[in-house]
Amino acid sequence: MEYKLSIFPYKAKCLGFALVVLALPFAYLYFWGGKPEIFNVRIFAFVTTYLETRYFVLSQTNILDELAAVLTIIGIALISFSKEKDEQEYFEAIRIKALIAAVYFTIAFWLLSFFFIYGMAIFIVSFFIFIVFILAYNSFFRYYLLKNKRNLRNT
Repeated sequence: MEYKLSIFPYKAKCLGFALVVLALPFAYLYFWGGKPEIFNVRIFAFVTTYLETRYFVLSQTNILDELAAVLTIIGIALISFSKEKDEQEYFEAIRIKALIAAVYFTIAFWLLSFFFIYGMAIFIVSFFIFIVFILAYNSFFRYYLLKNKRNLRNT
């Protein structure tokens, strides 16, 4: 049984880069720019925890960090799961190999984090674990592409 991976067209990679670049000013404003008032909005939240924990409420919040995170995650997902400009059939096998390696790497990274990072910091690491996974996938995919290209040249 042959299975084709569903990946985005190459043009989605360009959109992904644009979204990551667009996320940068939001992150800057959140961490170093004083959180301008224009980004303070009322949102619906399933759970919100500041001074007290509340459930299913309308809450006032500054959405800069959410905008930065969402745009970054969507952007790197589009970059990661889009076709290459010169897409070849055998890239699918390389993608699967890179996905499996990224899963193993991410599991090892997360387990090691629990042994060496304590307190609230482990929650921050856990928040970034998907980004670690995507970066690992991209690294393995590029590495396997280069390795395959070298093998093709040497034959």
